[in-house]
Amino acid sequence: MERFTRPGDAVLDPFTGLGTTFFAAQATGRVPWGVEANAQRHAWVTARTPFAAHLVHGDSANVRTFGFPAMDFCLTSPPYMPQHHAWNPLRNGDPAHAGYDAYLRGMQQIFRAVRAVMRPGATVVVQADNLVGEGALSTLVWDLGLALSDVMALEGEIVVTWSDDGAAEPFTQCLVFRVA
Repeated sequence: MERFTRPGDAVLDPFTGLGTTFFAAQATGRVPWGVEANAQRHAWVTARTPFAAHLVHGDSANVRTFGFPAMDFCLTSPPYMPQHHAWNPLRNGDPAHAGYDAYLRGMQQIFRAVRAVMRPGATVVVQADNLVGEGALSTLVWDLGLALSDVMALEGEIVVTWSDDGAAEPFTQCLVFRVA
């Protein structure tokens, strides 16, 4: 966050979850904004911040309708979906939106909405991991990179390595996009 922003900048997380980006923005003098679809997570974060009014309980695909100011930076980790699953986490498992291709199209829809609230030239960082499970590799990072590069310009990636603390995953990847 410090690499891409200055104190006072508006920082968006369209998948706020338990507030990692939200609280990091707040702690470093940035102004946090976010969207969280899960009511319990939304309540948990809003109970712990003076910026509760900046976190909307809703669908991040509708971020344009929430009255947010122009954002200087976006840092998020979206819900993951393995390629071999039908249950789409963006649609709460709705069978009408089943499958990995529907998930990737949904991510494009969400990031088109995100792009619309970003300042021109702003940076969007999407953290994700490739997934290994049930004998299959899901190339989530690569697939998100390709899908979202239809929405924003992919500038590169940052690989974050974790300390040798026995973590299941020794690193994570952050895709860096620029909004035109």
